Amino acid sequence: MKERKPSTTARNKVMDYLARRDHSEKELRQKLKRQYSSEEIEIAINYGKDRGWIPNDAASRKALAVKAAESLHCKKKGIIYINSFLKKKGLPEVESNDEQELEKAQELVKNKYSLSEVTDSEEKRRLVAKLSRFLLSRGFRRNTIQQVISRGRK
Repeated sequence: MKERKPSTTARNKVMDYLARRDHSEKELRQKLKRQYSSEEIEIAINYGKDRGWIPNDAASRKALAVKAAESLHCKKKGIIYINSFLKKKGLPEVESNDEQELEKAQELVKNKYSLSEVTDSEEKRRLVAKLSRFLLSRGFRRNTIQQVISRGRK
């Protein structure tokens, strides 16, 4: 007969999660809630906070939010998507850099669509709608999308 491994404690699970990547307190609580009691979770979270692994003040939560936002900026996500993601993780929103947003949106569109090559007005209208839906799905604001479209028509 095989010997059963002792179940891991909530504290060990927190350390496992944090070894892989940074997590917010809300995110850790959600993950731990599946397997552990609220007392065990509280002890594990306090253990992580005492050691500085889990952000426990506004400045450290903001730093974690900025780090997560930078990662999403690299993936060409818009500010609406980024702030929605941060809210789900229990982190504060980050400010938008309009120039950076426009740059990301233009880069996404550059290789995928070309409005200047389309001559038929109906086809151009369809392409603009398709482009708008694409950028909206990536979390870009409508004014950013309008700027990309107007620059693409030139």
